Parts: sequence; C-alpha cells; structure tokens
Amino acid sequence: MEVKVKILAGKEEEKRIEVLQDDTYENVLEKLKINPVEVLALRNGKPVPEDETVAVNKNKGEINITIIRIVSGG
Repeated sequence: MEVKVKILAGKEEEKRIEVLQDDTYENVLEKLKINPVEVLALRNGKPVPEDETVAVNKNKGEINITIIRIVSGG
C-alpha cells in the first residue's frame, strides 16, 4: 500500500512510500531515515503513537501522514 507523507522540518517536502500491512509509524520513520525522537507523526491530522500500524483503515481511501519536526538543533 502506498501512503503520502508530508515532512515539515524547516521546509515542506512530500514523499510517497510503500508500507506493508503490518508496518508501524516507527517503520515509516526508519524508511525515511528520520529519528523518531525528533518528530511527531500525524495521520489525517491526528497524532499517532509510533507503535501503531499504518494500514489499519486501508478501505477508507488514501492515508496521509504528516511528520513534524519538534526538536531543533542549536
């Protein structure tokens, strides 16, 4: 299943990635090479825990994931 991911970390970037039925949000972050400690993941605008499965509602249309950077260097 393909999901659309919007990454908000200084600049806005959109990617599409393939996820497996049992992939979690932590797996998505690993695929994107993003440290889960530094971000907040949202599905369709609502926060989700890292260990939640991404493809739980595959029959309800496209899943939009937004990743927001919450830790800044400096």
